[in-house]
Amino acid sequence: MKTLGMAFETKSLSTADDTAEIRKFNPVGRVPSLALDDGEVLVDSAAIIDYLLEVADPDGRLLPKSGPNRRTVLRTAAIGQGAMDKTVASVYERMRRPKDKVFQGWVDLVDGQTVSALASLEALAASGGEWMHGNGMSLADINAVVVFDQINRSVPYLLKDDPYPALAALSARCNRLPAFAETFVKG
Repeated sequence: MKTLGMAFETKSLSTADDTAEIRKFNPVGRVPSLALDDGEVLVDSAAIIDYLLEVADPDGRLLPKSGPNRRTVLRTAAIGQGAMDKTVASVYERMRRPKDKVFQGWVDLVDGQTVSALASLEALAASGGEWMHGNGMSLADINAVVVFDQINRSVPYLLKDDPYPALAALSARCNRLPAFAETFVKG
């Protein structure tokens, strides 16, 4: 939203500790949710992003309006979102279950899916340009940085020995931009 120049307020809630409060916005108890000024609440990242781009990116700067370039950006963003979903599954399995109930085979599977997604994003980030697709930052870049930073915080062992230098460089470059720096979550 900062990248699009939109004003907003945030409410930080924990999916583990603030479930009743989250369900006031999303009956599934998931985050994120976006409460609009008129009272409508959007749930799920894809619905929120679709709305934000509809109202604040009429020129298709972050997501081309049609054609192969649009599908390429959407595909890359979906790979990033998939990596985020698998990271959450890994964290929940390892951190929310009793230690004697953790199924390591599941952790290995979802971590492997995350690694595969990261390898795909790394290849795109290393493809030669400053941005993953085209001459400017797109939804693909934003999503890749958000996912990379979240993985760095929640499953840092997947980034041991810096296996994704192009993603790390993209993250560092974007996190110096005001829209990223002002919203970066540490810890």
